[in-house]
Amino acid sequence: MILVSNQNIIDTYSADAQFSCKKYQEYSELIKLNPSFGYKRCAKLLGVPQGRTRWWHTKGEKRAVPIPLKTVKKLKENNLIPFSENHKEAKDIFRMLGVLFGDGGIDIRLNTMAFISSDKRDIDLWKKDLIKIFPFAKNKINIIEGGEYGHSFNIRTFDRSIIRFFIVLGAVIGDKVKTDYSLPSYIFSLKKKNKVAFLDGLLASEMSVPVFRGDNKGSFRFTNFSFGLSKIEKLEFQHKTFLNSLKQLFNSVGLTCTPNLRKDFSKKTLRKDGNFSHCFRIFFQTHFYKILSFDKMFPLKYALDKKQRLQKEIEIAVEHKKNLGKTILI
Repeated sequence: MILVSNQNIIDTYSADAQFSCKKYQEYSELIKLNPSFGYKRCAKLLGVPQGRTRWWHTKGEKRAVPIPLKTVKKLKENNLIPFSENHKEAKDIFRMLGVLFGDGGIDIRLNTMAFISSDKRDIDLWKKDLIKIFPFAKNKINIIEGGEYGHSFNIRTFDRSIIRFFIVLGAVIGDKVKTDYSLPSYIFSLKKKNKVAFLDGLLASEMSVPVFRGDNKGSFRFTNFSFGLSKIEKLEFQHKTFLNSLKQLFNSVGLTCTPNLRKDFSKKTLRKDGNFSHCFRIFFQTHFYKILSFDKMFPLKYALDKKQRLQKEIEIAVEHKKNLGKTILI
């Protein structure tokens, strides 16, 4: 199954740009069959202004090519289209897509694609992988240090061919908290390893690390293993639909969820746009063997600190069971 094709990329552009591509392709065929035709005659036959075919007809570096076709050419030259899940970099591409559903995103004007983390190690790894997959991005990346809610790093690429590549794959455009969106339909048909890669990127951004602790009955277990995403109040119904489809995707790779879907009333937020938003949480089952299975399945590649904290909690649980003989619920 081809997930990103030439035409998919062209379709991310405006209707006028798509029309220009169509006419340019017709022009190319026309000139191939009739090399003696001038730009004026071509314009008349194609039904476009002479000013358009004039620049298409120009020789050398000044020759104009519609921007969408330049984007297609760049991606093809780097073996990124046609793209399918069998591509050699598919796992990291799907992992990056998952991050874009969490602590990453594409701005509404399609100028930048970003990933935000408080851990510089995650930022450095993201940059390394981005350049490995999209080598032409090397000089189109910047990192901004700051953060409204604590210290963070924001890595951005402003290469629009990369942006449009991920748009075709289903990345959300604009502010996700106030945007109604859904999972790409093809995600459910991917091989398990690629679904896991997508979820690894998403979980790295938005999961809470489970904590091993005792309860008031003297038993010990993992608690607070959840995944949360915020949404404005007016999109609550649509957001619950999205989260339920996400639960299905979790279940399809063996990550089982509880029936609970909690709206955090205590963390109601008034946004700058005047909307109130809430965090909605999915909870994962916390049986000991399922935590171990999760740790084995998900490397949390772009959340090194979370991975380390998760493994630390597992070490505490294993040591507790070994030395103290307390009950771990399984």
